[in-house]
Amino acid sequence: MASLTQKNLSFNNAEQFKESFFEPEPATIGYVFLGNHIEWDVANTPDTPVDSTAYEKSIWDNMYAAKKITGNDLSLVIPKVSWTGNTKYRQFDDTIDFGTLLTANTTQNLKPMYVITSANNVYKCLSNNFSANSTIEPSGDYSSSNGTVSTADGFIWKYMFNVKPSNKFLTTNWIPCPISTSALDYAVSNTGVISGQITTIVTTNSGTNYTTTVLQPTAFLSNVSVITLPSTTNVVANMSITGNGIATGTYITSVNATTSTINLSFTTTSNAGGSGNNITISPRVYIGGDGVGAVANANIVSNTIVSINLTSFGSNYTRANVFVYGSGSNFAGRVIIPPRDGHAYNPAKELNANNVMVAVKIGALDSTEGGLISSNTSFRQFGLLRNPYKYGQSVAANTSTANSVISQTTNLTVIAGSSYFVNEFVYQGTSVANSTFSGYLQEESSNTLKLTEVKGTPTVGSPVIGASSSTSRSLVSKDDPEFQPYTGEILYTENIVKVNRVDGQAENIKFVVKF
Repeated sequence: MASLTQKNLSFNNAEQFKESFFEPEPATIGYVFLGNHIEWDVANTPDTPVDSTAYEKSIWDNMYAAKKITGNDLSLVIPKVSWTGNTKYRQFDDTIDFGTLLTANTTQNLKPMYVITSANNVYKCLSNNFSANSTIEPSGDYSSSNGTVSTADGFIWKYMFNVKPSNKFLTTNWIPCPISTSALDYAVSNTGVISGQITTIVTTNSGTNYTTTVLQPTAFLSNVSVITLPSTTNVVANMSITGNGIATGTYITSVNATTSTINLSFTTTSNAGGSGNNITISPRVYIGGDGVGAVANANIVSNTIVSINLTSFGSNYTRANVFVYGSGSNFAGRVIIPPRDGHAYNPAKELNANNVMVAVKIGALDSTEGGLISSNTSFRQFGLLRNPYKYGQSVAANTSTANSVISQTTNLTVIAGSSYFVNEFVYQGTSVANSTFSGYLQEESSNTLKLTEVKGTPTVGSPVIGASSSTSRSLVSKDDPEFQPYTGEILYTENIVKVNRVDGQAENIKFVVKF
């Protein structure tokens, strides 16, 4: 049995994930966490994360701080495809697998069907001029031609949206995407969305013997529907006719070869014909379907139809066929039907933004986030934590109880004395090997020791010993971390080379969750 999981599922999952962080209760409570102030086993070589129970516990053990995510910290994103000259781009096609449309092919110098330009405008390619190279960067927005941009290289682009340079989700690898034309900060408008607009017709068989004939008819009066030709060779019903005295859009309804006369779909507009007044009879393109207004003409080379060019895109087509009437035969073409609501109605869905970027700044107001995140330590791991429990509780934190910034260290208050070494192993017991309580010193502040990787239960009054410094100071009290370890869900983890935090410095933590 054959089956298919539609792209809509991954997009829907991404959209629901994003929205879950700012929905009414019960909203998802999410945090970007920092951890691992201790050097990797191999210096400057991050470990490869493993999706296992044991590794998830180690993430908790290494975690020392976290900042709460708000709705403004998440965005749907797509891979960044910058417009590049002399490059081929796929064109939208309603019959081609969506994954193919959004995938590059380096051996063919072929890129996905969308681009972002130097002006940070995002466009969808509707026609690539028969797989030609794009040589002219598209420009313009929805305010001109409803955002349908035709460039001199034969490409047709659809303006989707604009990204401000200050948008924190715009990176060297990713582009943020709006989900509707109501996202005004993306310079979008519903005036740029035309339902059922036809922009592209694919020629599947060019046919043969299609000709254009120029003739001088016998003089005729205005408001007549029958004119006489010197010959009706290569003239058949339904062909287009243009020239002096011929109304725009006129075609031949019937041909009388015996009398060399033709009947017109519209009466003539003025007295014409005769000496010096030629008319042109050419193949006529007709687009049939449930929409209105699409108009096209045939590009004929060596009596074959190499392309069908739209001169008016029309609207409201959900189905359409193309026919060519003329002296030739066997032309076949396929009309590309747009998405149901029109191109640019939902940019994120149309470009399959099934990725969510999380972007949080640590130290936005002050480098320590109110003293909860040390500014003189390092981290080698960050990630995403969802719905943790407050320490000692059996239910997940909610919007009322979840603080915006938290410390996840176990804090010991000790008596005054000599300093310990940052990152050293500290313990209680007769030796390191026989420790009854231990941890790694993430930060020492006055008489407070902040520990990670805590094991065991400390004893008040007993000395806390530094394995490297040999410092020994008696324990006065202990404060628990904000969250109960091993609760909630670790959704994302990234291991990196050490980042040193310093006073006055902020860290922009950005990562992408893919669906």
